[in-house]
Amino acid sequence: MDQSQLLTLGKDLLLLISPLVAQGALAKVGEHTTDRVTQLAQRAWGTLQRRLAGNTEAESALTLYQAKPEKESRRDELAELIADRLANDSAAIAELQELVHELRAATGATNTAPSRSHQVNVSGNARVGQAIAGDVWGGIAIGRMDFGDAPAAPRSTPAASPAPHAAPALAPRVKDATLSADGVHFSYGHALLIGVGTYADSDLSAPATATDAQQLASLLCDESVAAYPKSQVRVLSNWDATRAAIFAALDSFAQQIDDKNATAVIFFAGHGIQHPDDFYLLPYDYDPARLAETAISAAQFHAKIGAVRQRARRLIVLLNCCHAGGVGGAVLGAKKAAGGDAPPPAFYQPLVAGSGQIVISSSKPNQKSGATSGADPALTVFGAQLLAGLKGGVPGHDPGIGVLDLFSYLCTRVPADARTITYEGRPLDQRPLLYASEVDQNFAMALRPSGTLAVLGVEDQGETIRALAAAEIRLAAYASEADAPEELVRRRDALLAQLGA
Repeated sequence: MDQSQLLTLGKDLLLLISPLVAQGALAKVGEHTTDRVTQLAQRAWGTLQRRLAGNTEAESALTLYQAKPEKESRRDELAELIADRLANDSAAIAELQELVHELRAATGATNTAPSRSHQVNVSGNARVGQAIAGDVWGGIAIGRMDFGDAPAAPRSTPAASPAPHAAPALAPRVKDATLSADGVHFSYGHALLIGVGTYADSDLSAPATATDAQQLASLLCDESVAAYPKSQVRVLSNWDATRAAIFAALDSFAQQIDDKNATAVIFFAGHGIQHPDDFYLLPYDYDPARLAETAISAAQFHAKIGAVRQRARRLIVLLNCCHAGGVGGAVLGAKKAAGGDAPPPAFYQPLVAGSGQIVISSSKPNQKSGATSGADPALTVFGAQLLAGLKGGVPGHDPGIGVLDLFSYLCTRVPADARTITYEGRPLDQRPLLYASEVDQNFAMALRPSGTLAVLGVEDQGETIRALAAAEIRLAAYASEADAPEELVRRRDALLAQLGA
């Protein structure tokens, strides 16, 4: 991003939060609030304070702006300092871009009161200061807050608005009580989705991992697709994905599961690092100088997952991480870490202590995971193919998408997508890994999207998919495929060929 683009980004952010600052959103810092725009304004302010700390001129500009956010000259001065200060900080730029994106989505102008409001584009209207001061009749409405200052006597009395129509009830699409209690939702589905994306150490940032988690959440909550109840899906991404926050989220996720039929999905996209004494997952605030204090050890992750496993009937852990030797954003790899690769076999074993528990990893040990999909550059290779499968790519005739069906789909799609990336002079080799103590059932991970049930020839693939899963589980016990029996590798490859890989 060049200087002019960064300046525009800073101006956009300040224009978006100015009405919120003027209305006292910052006075609520530290208080519990469920208002999305207030939370975003507070987060944006905290981000600016943190990123500009130590620069006397910038800190003074922040203070002056806070006193009069409607004053255009103060906004422009602060935006210039933001551009100068953060020009070489890619993590900070990514953080500001994400904030602007979320604020635009949350502060869509609305006609909350016809007699005193009309639409104003907050992110681009140069008269936002006048609107805050009440000089634009009708004002501006952001979220549920109206920042206008209408005259005492409106120029005309608008006609009464008709009562809003209730949203039509969704027609039931599933008759299987083991999948849905109401016929509409995948009632027993619970998901915690972690996409670190931005790291405090900007050299580690891989924004696509956060996008993976965010788009997966949207897909899971879509009532025409996976249909998880929205209250049972949580996302933790970017600067929110600190070590303490991840631990707390895993604890609360376990506590929210109180249904004996629950299916729990835990997704982690970010970096991993193999250290001589352990394997670690890296949160936002990872510091290589304090590895044990700032990273998440395998033992810690296993303990948290174990608490979830005690409360859920079925458990699916999706891991999209590896480390070492990354070139730019081409692969997910912690460049400052020494040695190691994707999680070793010993990392997976404690995650699956019995039936109904499966781990799917984006790559096998000693492989790298592509950070930019050829199908969608905003997503990782694994994330793009996971989303495509859940959107309807996974063939089948059952109302639910079986976890083994999903894995076989990933096995046919991920390697081809990864080969669009050149790594160390050759196409990237990336194959998903499946680990389980046994393959006792092809249980559902989500509802199948509406209108995608009839797929010819699917009924002939069930045995092949189960055989592939059994072969992959055996292969996962080896540090690399080079250590596995050649006959087992050939058997796996033959099964993949039967599935169209």
